[in-house]
Amino acid sequence: MGKNKRLVALLLCVAMLLGISTTAFAYTPAENAAEMSAELRYMFWDEGQRSGVEKQIAKFNEYYPNIKVNLEFLAWDQYWEKIQTEINGGVCADVFMNQTWWFQTLQSMHAAANLTELAEADGYSWDGHMQQVMDIYTEDGNLYAIPRDWDTICVVYNKDLFDQYGVEYPDASLTWNPTDGGSYLELLQKMTIDVNGNNALSPDFDPDNIDVYGTVIENSNNEFYWNLMLMNGGNIVDYTTEKNVETMQFAQDLFLKYHVTPPFASIRASGGDTMFASGKIAMYWEGNWQLSALKSNCDFNIGICELPSGPDGFRTLVNGIGESIYSGSPHKAEAWELLKFLASDEGQEILATNGTVLVSRSEYWDDFFKYWEDNGIDANAYMRTFETADTSIAALVPHWTEKNDAIMKNYELLFLGQIDSQTAADNIGAVYAQLGD
Repeated sequence: MGKNKRLVALLLCVAMLLGISTTAFAYTPAENAAEMSAELRYMFWDEGQRSGVEKQIAKFNEYYPNIKVNLEFLAWDQYWEKIQTEINGGVCADVFMNQTWWFQTLQSMHAAANLTELAEADGYSWDGHMQQVMDIYTEDGNLYAIPRDWDTICVVYNKDLFDQYGVEYPDASLTWNPTDGGSYLELLQKMTIDVNGNNALSPDFDPDNIDVYGTVIENSNNEFYWNLMLMNGGNIVDYTTEKNVETMQFAQDLFLKYHVTPPFASIRASGGDTMFASGKIAMYWEGNWQLSALKSNCDFNIGICELPSGPDGFRTLVNGIGESIYSGSPHKAEAWELLKFLASDEGQEILATNGTVLVSRSEYWDDFFKYWEDNGIDANAYMRTFETADTSIAALVPHWTEKNDAIMKNYELLFLGQIDSQTAADNIGAVYAQLGD
């Protein structure tokens, strides 16, 4: 059996284990497609995905030449600020990307249209859609976002740096713990090199003059500390537990005790992705949706492996993005046709074959991995993570704006060394207690 056939068989097995239907879902345009006319706004937060989305819309316009779709990009933080401002003002993009831990906040604002009602009126079937993503965006038996993609986190590393210093590439055998850091910390120290060529394990290491860092750590829940919390036996709901406090103390130690990541003030100013692309960072925790940006920005060979396992095993966070229609849109019929196309075989295949995202439809996972193989990157660690990790989906949290602000502010102070992990946890816990469920 050829390599691609083995991968297809493997993915189908995984799909069955995950409860994903593999039924094909062909797109059939409305009978009056050529006559339908509107100008839609589509809001998204990842510039690296623009090319794939533009290709989707170009194909959609072959069916609907009179429906113009204007893409509006906003960076992550600005995205959620603007979308809430617009909804409060009674106007918003007709179609927008929805996201797990922001879903409840948007629902409290009645932002998303009821897709179940639109589907029933249209005779549309949800067969073939990824049930896990549908579950995220279902409330009281009604669906408010159509499944788009599915993601998780891996270690992305600079192969050239490892080759330069004669250090073996990271792999799935790495482990970490909050006491001594395990083999993962040891590897970070081996790959943290001062200007004199001493690594962080050497007694001659100069922490004030570092040339290459083992990693770069951003203040990111999804891509960093939620995964650590889960692997240490903690949770991502109550930040005050002993395990979570212990986890975040280890995170601070990576900055201030072990010096294996640049100072947080520098990361905040430049961004972790920019620092990794500079060629001076050995490893970076990143999601599969960022591969296009990494490929275009990094002038070195990229490797990918699973996250290190923690005291509670190999655990990580997974997330599914959905696409919603604004409840106040004057063009719901046209927006619904766009959503149906984006989630169809044709729409999903476009994203997969261009390596944009790991789409929700399992039939096209093989296309995603083949695209990256053809472009010199073995991305299969993301698939192995699906297969072998104990995965969790982020909790649907009401009042996320206020709670997220508390988390981000306190962990920023933690990484800057201005408070300890217990104080950070107490401060976050106080905000959670005040806001309630």
